[in-house]
Amino acid sequence: MSHPQLQAALEQLMARAPSALFKRARRLYLDKYPLDGRDCSSALRLFVAEERVEEWVEPDPEAAPLGKIAVVTIRPTRLSLVHWQQSEPASEQMCSDYLENTWGLDPSGFKAMSDPWFRNGGQQKQAQAPDGLIWTRRSAFTAEDPSTAAIE
Repeated sequence: MSHPQLQAALEQLMARAPSALFKRARRLYLDKYPLDGRDCSSALRLFVAEERVEEWVEPDPEAAPLGKIAVVTIRPTRLSLVHWQQSEPASEQMCSDYLENTWGLDPSGFKAMSDPWFRNGGQQKQAQAPDGLIWTRRSAFTAEDPSTAAIE
């Protein structure tokens, strides 16, 4: 991963975000809280505009035969640079400085959007998220053996 500060910010954001099972609550959370952190006061903020969620179950070799591991992987696919609560876009220099110095991102990939960010949050530019930006969580559980399940 060539964007360690972005990866660290994603880890912090995902630690508090609602589960991907709760799509609406999750989207509201991601629209409200930037990668910059909950207490951000910057004029520019970076948000996860789109994400890809993958979930699967795999055997847990340490808890055989019924042990399983649930795996959830989140990959941001688009990022949104928002000029926070401003109706006018930020200057190209301001955007470039923020993206390069704060996140190590190439500003040339960000394109202006006609719609403002969530609830008139400000003018936005979007770009494809960098490759390798990923968040994964593994949770062990024990699957119930159907042959021992109680019949009610």
